[in-house]
Amino acid sequence: MSLRIFCRFSFLNLSHGSKPAFRLPTGQLSSAAKKRNLTSTSAMNSNIKTMTMKDKSTEWRNVLTPWLDFFKYEPLNSAVEGFQSENGKQCLEGLLKDTLLFDDTPCVVAWDTDKDQAAGFIINQTFYKDPTPEQAKPPVPFANQNWDPECLPQIMEVEKTMQSLSQKYDVFTDLGVKKIFKTQVMCVSPKYMKHGVAQMMGEEGFKVALDAKYGYEAVVSECTSHYSYKASLKFGFRLAYECDFSECYSGYDKMANKSTHQRARVMVYKIK
Repeated sequence: MSLRIFCRFSFLNLSHGSKPAFRLPTGQLSSAAKKRNLTSTSAMNSNIKTMTMKDKSTEWRNVLTPWLDFFKYEPLNSAVEGFQSENGKQCLEGLLKDTLLFDDTPCVVAWDTDKDQAAGFIINQTFYKDPTPEQAKPPVPFANQNWDPECLPQIMEVEKTMQSLSQKYDVFTDLGVKKIFKTQVMCVSPKYMKHGVAQMMGEEGFKVALDAKYGYEAVVSECTSHYSYKASLKFGFRLAYECDFSECYSGYDKMANKSTHQRARVMVYKIK
């Protein structure tokens, strides 16, 4: 069994005591941040950094706390009780490392250098229409972790829902592309909401996606949150496919805030 982790934008309460190895010089902000005239209590001290493969392999614990919160509050994950047990959290720790090391696609972290904690993060991955044997990796397998048996049915339902979403829309055929940049997870702390953190992280991710040296032809976000859907629209994504959770997810009744998060959507942005 395996599960693909997708862009489920959550507003979390983040904290982490370990010191990051990656920080940008104070004042090195995106154009969006400057336009928003952000205050010193928000983005002025929330530096954005692209994580290389080396960063991901050595500093992955820096985003462990927001990752665990993501599996608590994100709509689909919120229906899986097993993620909140002590064993579940240990399994999620292993899953975080496996997910970050899936490939060498740069990821993004926003770090509050004053409070020494993560403000948010984005995990990105690369997929190909005709992958080489080296590129043809299966989705990150949940089965690699020693989950409590009673939580496996719930996890399988999340997997089933996301696999169905991917199968309903063939991005390679529809857009006529061969290599895509996919945003898998995006998360922002509530104290950084409305301060441009998501916007700045998204801009940093787009820099990678648009960099000619990588050869990406499209950006894809499979959104299971209303917030990720709204954020993708601001970046110029278009809606390619959507489905109601009440019809496609058996765990719908246990979802948190299901009145807000009613649909799963595939959002696409064609680069060339």
